[in-house]
Order: sequence, then C-alpha cells, then structure tokens
Amino acid sequence: MPLIPIAMALANFIPAIAGWLGGSKAEDVASKVVGIAQTVTGQSAPDAALAAIQADPNLAMQFQKAVLDQQVEIQKLLSADHQADLNADVANTAAINTTMQAEAKADHWPTYSWRPFVGFCFGIAWLGDYLLLPIIHGYAPAVVVPVVPTEAWVAIGGVLGVASFFRGKMQADPRVPSDNRG
Repeated sequence: MPLIPIAMALANFIPAIAGWLGGSKAEDVASKVVGIAQTVTGQSAPDAALAAIQADPNLAMQFQKAVLDQQVEIQKLLSADHQADLNADVANTAAINTTMQAEAKADHWPTYSWRPFVGFCFGIAWLGDYLLLPIIHGYAPAVVVPVVPTEAWVAIGGVLGVASFFRGKMQADPRVPSDNRG
C-alpha cells in the first residue's frame, strides 16, 4: 500500500509533514513518518496506526513528540535530495560552459560570432523598445506601441549576462587564455 496518502493524513497533526513529502525522497520520508506512527501506536498496519492516532488525542501528542525527536533524520533525507538537485544543476552549468567555450574557440566565424551577434540584436531591440518607441509614441500618439513582456527581458538578460560576465573577465585578465576574437 502506498504510504504517501497515509503520511498526508498524518500531516493533519504536524503540518510540516506535508512540506516534506515533495521531491524524489517523498516515499522515504513517508515511510519514516508512518514508521514513527506505527511505533507510537504499536500497530503493525499503517492504516491501523493512522486510525489509532486519529481516535486518541494522547497518541496524537506522542506522535507529534516522536516526529519532532526524529526531525533531524528526516531533514537528512531531505538534504540528500537537495544536494542531488544541486549536483545536477552544477553538472548542467558545466556542460553549458563547455559548449560556450567550444563555440568561442571554433575556427569558423559563424560559430564563434553567433553569441555576440545575438547579444547585439537584443541590445538593439532593447534600445528600440525603451528608447525609440516611446519617442515615436510621443510624436505620433496614434501609433500603437507594442509591449515586450518582462519575462522575455529577464530571460535575455540571464543568457547575455552569463556570456558577458565570462567574456568581460577574459578581456580584463590577461592571464585568461583567449584568441582575441571579440
């Protein structure tokens, strides 16, 4: 029987349990919480342990105390899950960085000039959106000024920010290897 629904029912007694049941370790956390309930109630079946805690306020209080006593072990389970997510993000960033470095060192001009070209295009679009269109709108109020969603600018800024940070670092520090293409 799946333990997550029983653990969610036990979250009525300790709301923090509901927050612990996300991610890849949800089944492990649910198993730990239900195991605590079974130990406190002396019941071998998870359903029976839940029913006993729901029926007896003293058992509910003992369950709360036992979960709080075991909270460190539960947090260790959750931190292992969080660490795995961080490691995956680091690996993904390293792969992107490797790709960008390979593009920068390429021998063909379309490959090494693509990111700077895109950066200049977005810079021109930004100037047009925030400088030229308001000026045009001031001279010709009948002209409808399109609005670029904020999310688009945040995405563009994130992409260009990573590229420009590393390019600026390379250009500012002569010890960083470069072929001086940009």
